[in-house]
Amino acid sequence: MRFLSEVVMVKNVARTLIMIVVLLAFPLSAVAAGHTLLMDPAHGGEEAGVNLSRTVHEKDVALAVATDVKHKLSRADDITVRLTRSDDRNVSLAARKKILQESDVDIVISVHVNAGFGQKAEGYEVYYRAHTPPSTQKDDSGEIVRDMEQTRRFNNSVFLAQLVQKNMGRVFPRKGRGLREAPVYLFGSLKAPAILLEVGFSTHLDERKKLRDPKIQQAIADALTDSVMEYFQAGGAS
Repeated sequence: MRFLSEVVMVKNVARTLIMIVVLLAFPLSAVAAGHTLLMDPAHGGEEAGVNLSRTVHEKDVALAVATDVKHKLSRADDITVRLTRSDDRNVSLAARKKILQESDVDIVISVHVNAGFGQKAEGYEVYYRAHTPPSTQKDDSGEIVRDMEQTRRFNNSVFLAQLVQKNMGRVFPRKGRGLREAPVYLFGSLKAPAILLEVGFSTHLDERKKLRDPKIQQAIADALTDSVMEYFQAGGAS
């Protein structure tokens, strides 16, 4: 019995040491020297997405917002912005997912326009990546590290979503539809914190008009830019 107790004690000590090493390697509030944001403007090319008029579609609004975010953040010395598409070309969901999975970035923001629920539905929604259940292999050091990294990514995704929700309130006051956890296909096993923003409803007459307005598109880009800056300044979730 004494031998078994010593074995258990050694395992507990080893687990604690692993957790300490991980926390030192990945401090939740550490600020890195440089940061990279990947913007994903939805659709493109023949995949127009939802219609806002005969000539303006979801793909146009998403690209305008993403491009403006890149332009605004280009003034920051320590932030690099990449796009999954930089012009009106079709990038399939599978191709987008591959880009996200293979890109070494700090955060991902996917921009979309909503539709449905009748003509009364309005407002913006922020989706963040679903939390992966922790492993049941509690004595496996590799699983312990992966669980901690997954929790950190989840917390940072929620933190970024909260910032975007707050700053989007300037564009559409009292129109926030809340934060939503969802198993977004694009995010899959993505290693970076990620959110998906539905900027408004194309099926709502007033919002459809506003979303076509370049000034509103720029205001959305401002909200995302401020959110990204605040996120990196805070060093992620604290």
